[in-house]
Amino acid sequence: MIYLIFYPRSQLLVSNRSQVHCPEKRCIALTFDDGPSGENTREILRILREKNVKVTFFVIGKQAEENPEQIVQSIQDGHFVANHTYSHPNLFCFLTPSRLRKEIEGCSAVIERITGMKPRFFRSPVGLRHPLLQYCLKKANLEYISWNSRIFDTFNQNPELLKKRLYRKIRAGNIVLLHDGTNQNVKNIIGMLPEIIDEFKSLGYMFVQP
Repeated sequence: MIYLIFYPRSQLLVSNRSQVHCPEKRCIALTFDDGPSGENTREILRILREKNVKVTFFVIGKQAEENPEQIVQSIQDGHFVANHTYSHPNLFCFLTPSRLRKEIEGCSAVIERITGMKPRFFRSPVGLRHPLLQYCLKKANLEYISWNSRIFDTFNQNPELLKKRLYRKIRAGNIVLLHDGTNQNVKNIIGMLPEIIDEFKSLGYMFVQP
């Protein structure tokens, strides 16, 4: 049961994808969870614009309502905006069926209202699973995107350790989990991001979206 609920790449409760398919090139996908968050997201967008890198933002619907201009800017800059539930409930795996549906559909509705486009991708809070998640995602026409590279950037405040962890884990085809939410440790990612991008470009990696 613990495996079913907590393992981010488990296929047993919901089919999901944790790699990008890029057979002839060295590709990785950067994804950012928990935004938009005002200053943090604005600075990340600026860096991505300067480096000409496209990413995927898994946004919380409630925060998207509070920061619609950053959602619009993300789309204008060529990024994907994806569904990360409406309120990011910590007990996602124990939601009632009606609340689960509202969390998924509510976030998609906010994104569509701001951008005019329905999101294609979904990621649950902390990658948690729910017995009815597969059914709800199918109804909402959403694909679950997981990850296979995580550096726990919301917990660790040591940028050098975070970089070492990322460089050690990275492989072609990886989907990388980062954060642009309100956690104070997001400042570390902002400081690291230009160096991370330059390092991977120097190694021949291309940045793609899932």
